Amino acid sequence: MACAVDPSSNKNSLLMLPERVKKITRIPASWWAYAWSIGREDQRRAIHALKVGTALTLVSLLYILEPLFKGVGKNAMWAVMTVVVVLEFTAGATICKGLNRGFGTVIAASLAFIIELVAVRSGKVFRGFFVASSVFLIGMYLVKLEFRMAKLIVSYAVAFSMTGFAATYLRFFPSIKKNYDYGVVIFLLTFNLITVSSFRQENILPLARDRLSTIAIGCAICLFMSLFVLPNWSGEDLHSRTAHKFEGLARSVEGCVNEYFRDQEKHDNILDKQTSRASIHTGYREVLDSKSSDESLAHYASWEPRHSMQCYSYPWQKYVKLGSVLRHFAYTVAALHGCLESEIQVLQKTYDITCFSRFT
Repeated sequence: MACAVDPSSNKNSLLMLPERVKKITRIPASWWAYAWSIGREDQRRAIHALKVGTALTLVSLLYILEPLFKGVGKNAMWAVMTVVVVLEFTAGATICKGLNRGFGTVIAASLAFIIELVAVRSGKVFRGFFVASSVFLIGMYLVKLEFRMAKLIVSYAVAFSMTGFAATYLRFFPSIKKNYDYGVVIFLLTFNLITVSSFRQENILPLARDRLSTIAIGCAICLFMSLFVLPNWSGEDLHSRTAHKFEGLARSVEGCVNEYFRDQEKHDNILDKQTSRASIHTGYREVLDSKSSDESLAHYASWEPRHSMQCYSYPWQKYVKLGSVLRHFAYTVAALHGCLESEIQVLQKTYDITCFSRFT
């Protein structure tokens, strides 16, 4: 039985086709407008993007230029990874990550090299056992091989699980987790990569040296771009955000007071009323959501060098305490705003009687 085709449906689909094409062609323009609005909101974002692109261009010269590539070889990839991971928006965050990565790499490479020097003269089997008992890292994987090779695999597996246990448990210490968590992760990664590579490679000194040099190059480029090319300071961001929280909370309190004593018998514009109450919510909500950003900015600001007359030994942690006080006050404003949003409202006459009794 043949199916009849409705010609009107085909006609409607053809008429809708130009509209769909127009919507598709508007997508790039809408994306560009959104990206432009993000840049106009804070011009430092576009500047930071240019800085990251410039840093990646500089570090890519290790691959492009033949003399540099002969010096570092394939380890140049570590410099690229360092730039991608370390270069942050503010100078304090970049310094914190760069120093953590540098110290973690140096300590891990030095320790792995010392262990290799001790174990290199001990024979193949004892070398694997010594590295295993010294390192203690990540997990165990055992296959059915010859008994001699099985002992090596077991010893390395035990080693990997021990290092992972010790380094990961160290990350739970509050002071370590707050200041040096990234450095411990880099130490764990570098130490085990060099140690595992040393079992198949006779001389690990060139490997450790090249890795240290490439990471040092990446960190140096990041620090230069962050400190000397239009730097963004965490301390200044923390100060401006604290001032902005004061202003937003003041607007919320003022809006609550105006709404609370507004004449309910007047029929005001509904749109203006909704806008006023939305601004109240926005003001105190930014204060309530600022705990993590305040703590991270204060932490990164403590890493920054002195760049003005006011920032020497500046008590950045006082900003964190001040933010806690503001959040406590914001909860009161939120409760007052909840009274305004309640469906059951007190009559205006009650407001007048209460105010009159207090001032007489």
